[in-house]
Amino acid sequence: MYHGTNPSALRSRACITEALLTLLKKEKYTDITIKNICREADLSRQTFYQIFESKDEVIKYLFSDLFSEFEEQCNYFLDMTLSKLCCSFFEFFQEHENFISILIDNNMAYLLEQEFEHYLPKIELFKKINDTEAYPDYSVCYMAGALSQILIHWYKNGMNIPVEVIGNMTENMASGKIFTLTTREEDSDNV
Repeated sequence: MYHGTNPSALRSRACITEALLTLLKKEKYTDITIKNICREADLSRQTFYQIFESKDEVIKYLFSDLFSEFEEQCNYFLDMTLSKLCCSFFEFFQEHENFISILIDNNMAYLLEQEFEHYLPKIELFKKINDTEAYPDYSVCYMAGALSQILIHWYKNGMNIPVEVIGNMTENMASGKIFTLTTREEDSDNV
């Protein structure tokens, strides 16, 4: 993937990503070829391959760009709590509904969880967990899975729950307020 600052290459990268997003609104990801992307972007295949190695790399770039924006938004708040993180998360991805819908429609939602695992540790709240937990990667993995699956379910249900409600529900699940376990002895003592 191209990492330079050449203005022409940056414009080409933007044209390629926009072309892929445009095509994804009409076609399945598996049916889209590099040739299709280049035709839509009005660029040569040579230019495409100077910027990206594959269409998968274009998707990863789009994710990287999106999650960098989310990370930046979260780190803007010095006192980010789990509650703020959950609400910000759903608010942010509601604003990017089109991209997430495209991923879900193309059976690529698994990429959400992968990217969450990669980016959550960069958010200040999770950096604090890294300092206190013996195995912080498991905490991050848990939150990545939970957030991505709740997000997918929310999208599939037409985002039928307001952001504040789904954010608070997610916080309550993550903090153990919804699911509490009792032993059989504790349960029989209550009888």
